[in-house]
Amino acid sequence: MNRSVIFRVAFIVFLALYPFIIYFGLSILPPSFFGIVLAVLLLMRFGVIQPEERSTALPIILILLGYAVASALIGSTRMLLYYPVLVNSILFVVFAGSLRADEPLLLRIVRARGIPISSRGPGYLRRLTAIWAGFFVFNGMIALWTTTTSLATWTIYNGMISYLLVGALIIGEWTFRRHYKKRHGLSID
Repeated sequence: MNRSVIFRVAFIVFLALYPFIIYFGLSILPPSFFGIVLAVLLLMRFGVIQPEERSTALPIILILLGYAVASALIGSTRMLLYYPVLVNSILFVVFAGSLRADEPLLLRIVRARGIPISSRGPGYLRRLTAIWAGFFVFNGMIALWTTTTSLATWTIYNGMISYLLVGALIIGEWTFRRHYKKRHGLSID
């Protein structure tokens, strides 16, 4: 496995476990430590950005890096809890912002991967991009609400329930897509 893949996997695993790391880690380490760890991981991710990712990933990483550095400097437990809110807000801006372009984000991703698209594909992917944008608003609002609750509630929602909701949306879309393709006589693969 090359360095790029290892850093990507480490970054994804850390982000998925972030709420649990915060929940268990705050009892033994100061909040600043987690801001530093997040900043280091973001710098590692920055180091393995692929050329085709730069236009989207670089600004996101820089915003998150600024947040991580501020978290480390301020050293506030409360500030650490806003990370899921920030991530959902950024994802909303990226997805919703792409709807104003000729090609929304999901259509660009499909085309970049060389996946063949039917004539109905662009419209379908535009609507799917809008659905994801709406999901990030919904998820971000709940993540914001959890910052006002207990650390346990924040951890359970942001470390488990939100991922289950993402999974449900992915599975629901996959199921709908198969039905949609079948109904419109498109190949199901």
